Amino acid sequence: MLKNKYFKYNIFHKLLLASSLTLVVTVIILIVTITNYYSDIIIQRERDIDSRTLDRVDGFFSNKQGDVDYLVRELYGRSDLISDVSLALNKGYEDYMKSNLDRYTKSHSFISRNINTIFMDFFNQDPNINAVSLRSIALPEVEYLFIYNNGRWNDSIKDQTANEIPPRQMQPFFEGQSYPKRHLKDTITKEILLYNPGTMEKMGILSIYYSTDGLDQIVKRKNSEVEKSFFLLNKEGKVLYSDNHGIPKQLIEKVSKKTGESIQTYHGQTYYMDVSAQNNEYTYIGVIPKKELNKLTFARGTMWVLIIFATLAAILITYRFTSSYSKRIGQIVASIREVEKGNLSVRIPESKKADELSIIGISFNSMLVKLNDYIERFFLLNNMQKQAELKALQAQINPHFLFNTLEVIRMVAVMEGSDTSGDMIFHLSRMLRYSLETKETVSLQVEIENVEQYLKLIQLQYPNKLQVAIQIPKEMENVPIQRLILQPLVENYIKHGFKKDRNDNKLEIIGQKAEGDIEISIKDNGTGISYDQLTLIRDQINDKDGVEMKSIGLRNVHQRLNLKFNDPYGLSIQSVPDQETIVTVLIPGEV
Repeated sequence: MLKNKYFKYNIFHKLLLASSLTLVVTVIILIVTITNYYSDIIIQRERDIDSRTLDRVDGFFSNKQGDVDYLVRELYGRSDLISDVSLALNKGYEDYMKSNLDRYTKSHSFISRNINTIFMDFFNQDPNINAVSLRSIALPEVEYLFIYNNGRWNDSIKDQTANEIPPRQMQPFFEGQSYPKRHLKDTITKEILLYNPGTMEKMGILSIYYSTDGLDQIVKRKNSEVEKSFFLLNKEGKVLYSDNHGIPKQLIEKVSKKTGESIQTYHGQTYYMDVSAQNNEYTYIGVIPKKELNKLTFARGTMWVLIIFATLAAILITYRFTSSYSKRIGQIVASIREVEKGNLSVRIPESKKADELSIIGISFNSMLVKLNDYIERFFLLNNMQKQAELKALQAQINPHFLFNTLEVIRMVAVMEGSDTSGDMIFHLSRMLRYSLETKETVSLQVEIENVEQYLKLIQLQYPNKLQVAIQIPKEMENVPIQRLILQPLVENYIKHGFKKDRNDNKLEIIGQKAEGDIEISIKDNGTGISYDQLTLIRDQINDKDGVEMKSIGLRNVHQRLNLKFNDPYGLSIQSVPDQETIVTVLIPGEV
């Protein structure tokens, strides 16, 4: 239980656990992603190699088929050649040779043309041909065998009881009896039916025996890390050639003979198949067992071991690195507990490391020093505070005494018949009461009423000397505004612009909306302000350095507005000497 509680309230263990879990999960996800991607690349690479191998095999047989097609076209395209072949198949060896000799005797050429020279010229150029056989269909005992590589041909014959090598390059084989069925190894046989061009009857079979050495060079890769298997099937599905490395025969039999890639499962084993079909005559099948590809990804286990060790090392380094911080955090927590108990003399040991914990320690110690100093001074100031509270109570009584006294004076003036003095005292009393209110903001209507009280005092003092026009739209009366904003501006006009010797003094207070803001303009027809004096006043209300402060009222109003609402709100002043002065108050439309 104590361990669980300790873990619950120990931020170090939480951070260590969170960082360790984050590290482990991230590494696992990263390694799984990388290994799977790496495995996919390896598998695709090997399958691409297998596909290219099948393409080369396809090219190999396409070349052979092209040569055969060329020979057939030559035979049927030249009447002397097909006639010679027909004579050899239908007459037998001795009659053919006698007829050929008679023809040669009558010919003016020194070169004897017969099937031996014809086939020798054509097939001798192909190093993959072991032998060529020409057999008669009408006379089964007649066969002509042309051998081009005696060593390979002899090695390819499984049954050596019969002498397969005739003493001459061309002679009938077992003439007078049907030829034996040959059992050849490492040989691919290509058979072509020959037709009599006149009667279109079958007259013979041309068999070409290809050595598999050419295929071995294409299919069998040296220094290959993966054992791949290759199978060559004829159109009946019989395996003509194979380079098999443990692939079940039944798997090959069930594979579709259509060109394409597939994945087959047989007896719990997975195989990657690549099939290429050539004109329905041959089918090439490449097979890669998945277990062979797994050999290439053996590094996956090694990587996991290395990652586990690296992760443990990272966790240990993190533990060593953060343990010192945990110790310092523990000291801070212990000091806070002491302060909770009332021990204000405790201090957090200073650290040489310049980090956030050091800043917390320094700030905590500084706070305790200031707190002790405050407590010491608190008792000294306690009496002073009580005296201040008494003075504040007295200050609340004094204004009421002043208002009551003014009201007594006003009543005496009225009783004595001095109505003007009574009205002035009434207006002054209302102004004093307004100025002593504690509200920071009032409605624009209330502020205007206070200005009206002041102007009535001035009009009583100077009868028929001042005309006042106030134009405030009804919808602007409830706009909030700071107290005592307009009265100092009007007072400034009375003090500096009002002409006591004239009866046409005029003051206008106009309110209007301007682009969402509120403009209150105070316009007079007084003495105006010169350009230099106006510049000085503008600098003064903006409190620029080096400017003597004379327009205290204007500056006070402008800075109060500007501090509350920031630029561009405040006062602006325009004036034409001896004509007019306009002071504009700009405040936000929505406060």
